[in-house]
Parts: sequence; C-alpha cells; structure tokens
Amino acid sequence: MKPWIVAIWLGFLAGAITSVVLVVMGQFEDLIWAGDRTWLRIFLTVMAGAVLIALLRPHAPDASVETEIEDETADVARQSLRAAGYFTVLGVVSVAFGAALGPEGGILALIGQLSAYIARRIGKTAAEERLIRQMGTAGALGGLYHSPPGGASYTDSRPDAPWPLLLIAGLSGFAGLMLTSALLPKGHGLRIPLPASQAAVDAQSLTLLLLAAVFGAALGLVFLGSRSVATRALAWLSGDVRVQVLAGSLVFAILAAIWPILLFNGQEALSEVVTGALVAGPGLLVAIALLKAIAAALCLAAGWLGGPVMPIAFVGATGGLALAQLVPGLDPGLAAAAGVGAAETVALRRPLVALLVVVFTATTAAPIAVLIGVAVGWAVSARLPAAAPAHH
Repeated sequence: MKPWIVAIWLGFLAGAITSVVLVVMGQFEDLIWAGDRTWLRIFLTVMAGAVLIALLRPHAPDASVETEIEDETADVARQSLRAAGYFTVLGVVSVAFGAALGPEGGILALIGQLSAYIARRIGKTAAEERLIRQMGTAGALGGLYHSPPGGASYTDSRPDAPWPLLLIAGLSGFAGLMLTSALLPKGHGLRIPLPASQAAVDAQSLTLLLLAAVFGAALGLVFLGSRSVATRALAWLSGDVRVQVLAGSLVFAILAAIWPILLFNGQEALSEVVTGALVAGPGLLVAIALLKAIAAALCLAAGWLGGPVMPIAFVGATGGLALAQLVPGLDPGLAAAAGVGAAETVALRRPLVALLVVVFTATTAAPIAVLIGVAVGWAVSARLPAAAPAHH
C-alpha cells in the first residue's frame, strides 16, 4: 500500500503548492504591469525580464518543461536546492514579465525538487525514486490543467510508472489545488475559454470540422517550425546563452509592443477573442493566431521558462473561430474545439495527453470535436521527424 499512500499525499501537496505558486506569479504580474500599457512600457518591461532571464539562464541551461517532465530518467540524487531555486525564479520571472507561455516551468521545477528530496529519503531503489518524482509531477499537472488523467498521461513516459498510481496522484493534485484555491486568489489553474457550441456533430458537419482540424494542425506546425528556426538562428548568432536570450527577447518585445495581445499565456486574451471574434474578422484572427504561435516559439527558443499548452490553445481556438467566419455552416464553438485539439496534438506530439488535457481544461464540452482535432493532429504529427531534445 505504500505507493498508493505516497501518491495520495504527495499529489495533494503538489496540487496545493501549484495553487500557491500561481498566486505568487499572479501577484508579481499584477505589480509589474499595473497601470497603462503603452508600447514603450511593454517593450521596456519585456526587455527588463529578458535581462533577468539572461542572468539566470547560465545557472539553468537546460531548464524546460520537457526536461522537467522527462528528468525522471536522471539520477534523482543530483538534484540540488540551488538548481531548483534558479529554475523556480526563472519560471516566475518568465510569467511575471509577460512571456507568451504557461506557468508550468517554474511549478514543475519546484515540485520536481520537492519530489526528489522526498524520494531520497523514502525511496529504496532508483525505480522507486523515479516513481515518486513522477507522482509529484502528475499531481502538479493534474491540478494545473484540471485534468488528473491528463497529468498522469503527460508524466507516464516509462514502463516503471504505473498509470493508475499517477492517476491517483493527479486526482489528489486536483483536490489539493481546488481546496487551496478556495482560500487564495488566482490559484485556480488553467482553463481554455471556448464559446458554447450551438450545433451537434453530425455527418454534414463532420467534413467542416475536419477542415477546422486541418487548419489547427497547420498552426501547430507553424509553432514547431518557428521554434526550430528561432533556436537554430539564435545558436548561429552566438554560443553565449545570454546573447541568445537578449536577441530572441528583443524580437518578442517588438512584436508584443505592436500587438499587446501576444503577451502572457493567452487565457484572458482568448476570452476577449471569443467575445469579439465577429468584430475582429477572419483576417485579423488568422494573423493573431500566427503571431501568437511565433511569439510562444520565440520565448521558448530565447530561454524563457514555461509551457506551450495554453498559448497553443489560444492559437488553435483563434484559428477555428476565423475559419468559422469563412465557412458557412461551421459552428464557431465546435470549430474552436477541433482547432485546439489538432494544434495541441501537433505541438505536444502526444495525442492522448492533448485529448485529456483539452477535454478537461476547456470551459465548454465538445469532446467529439476535440477528438476529431486530435485524430487529424495525430495523423500530421506521425509524419514529422523525431523530436530533438529540448536545450537552450
């Protein structure tokens, strides 16, 4: 029974800590961005964050959401409190200064260190230590995404990580986040605000949803391609990670100063897009979706620490809403859901994770549309070359 007990209490603790970190990030964000956001202030604020990132990056050269999740393959004993501190501050600075990324990076860094600390004391074998670390990650992600099965599936990358144990940790993490968020402001996790669908999925609308899914998958490819190009360009520019951070951030700062909607993870901006989609028009919506994909890719390539789930949800949903204005009979809510499912699947390259995260995180239930998007995204991502390890 020991693994089940550890999954319950460690998952709950990870979810509660996730809620607290979200509050801290929100408080810093409100403090930094209070008042009018002129183009000059946006540019200078983003570049101030870039300077901090440049100072922190040499101490955490490989910090990313991917390495934090996959690091259970490493020796848990090598984790240090100092490294976790750098990773956590890097994640908080990234979110607070406006990166077009989600908050996963800093949260997973802190939870990863906590789990490693516990693993060194109660784990008897290397496999047990890896499992304990995975439980902590599953609890954090299960709470953050409001998706216990999504958190479990995101973490389950090795055969020695039983999915039922990770699901228990994810459920406990969700409970810990919800209980803690009832006591704290802005600690409620991430949500994908989609418009309510006004139509059912039938044979006639299936073809139209396939179009939305294909467009969402194409936007996911824009994100992957932009990240690859930006990473190679910054590496060609300089071997100094600090120069890479400043150069990539300069481009992002210029884009954000011109289009402030590119700032932050996209959750609040997507709510604005949903309510104002008809006013914006399809051309502007497509442009915003493309720019957001590029902005998220730039932030990751430049070394800002965060996750792509929420910004890619913004990209896929905005693309779906644009297509709904161009294609008669295509329901905006279903198109947005299909676009999100496809874009997330291509960007994450893990269809089950994309399905479980989007279905549970979306504010409007449209599981069939999401499933269609995931299926199309899976077909596209299966033809892509193997992903290279994420380094900065």
